[in-house]
Amino acid sequence: SMASPSVLAMLLTTKYVDGLPLHRFEKVLGRHGIDIPRQTLARWVIQCGEHFRPLLNLMRDSLLASRVIHCDETRVQVLKEPDREPGSQSWMWVQTGGPPDKPVILFDYSTSRAQEVPTRLLDGYRGYVMTDDYAGYTALGAQAGVERLGCWAHARRKFVEAQKVQPKGKTGRADIALNLINKLYGIERDLK
Repeated sequence: SMASPSVLAMLLTTKYVDGLPLHRFEKVLGRHGIDIPRQTLARWVIQCGEHFRPLLNLMRDSLLASRVIHCDETRVQVLKEPDREPGSQSWMWVQTGGPPDKPVILFDYSTSRAQEVPTRLLDGYRGYVMTDDYAGYTALGAQAGVERLGCWAHARRKFVEAQKVQPKGKTGRADIALNLINKLYGIERDLK
């Protein structure tokens, strides 16, 4: 088979790191005289995913054993998906945790941004979850044993907005809060 470990590594890197869709990768290969249909490439990607399942399960176990998990979601556009319009918005849910010397970073794809997604991804977790202020994390934070933490960057942004509407030349509560947050950022910089 042409699916050697190095070919599969290149295929997965090109698709997931470089973001090159399989139909474009098929054309790249064709320009080099290599005829591998995208259906074959897709099958190889799926089979690699199946082989990686035990590793992903171990990574998920390590993540769920973390004292603190960071979670965020970001839009992704998928060109072709069954029963969906081309170019529909989907979501990549990113979770990070694990010990500092062995961090775990997991990416989970979903067509939804609903609160059921993070609740499902972190099912059974007990500990702290650092998120932004998106309401989709509310149900996760309401679970027994889960404490939701706010992100300082997002909290700071609210004080910056408040600072913009306070009277010119006046020091207000937003200034005091921003000063305290900046001190925390300074401590963090010193610790790095």
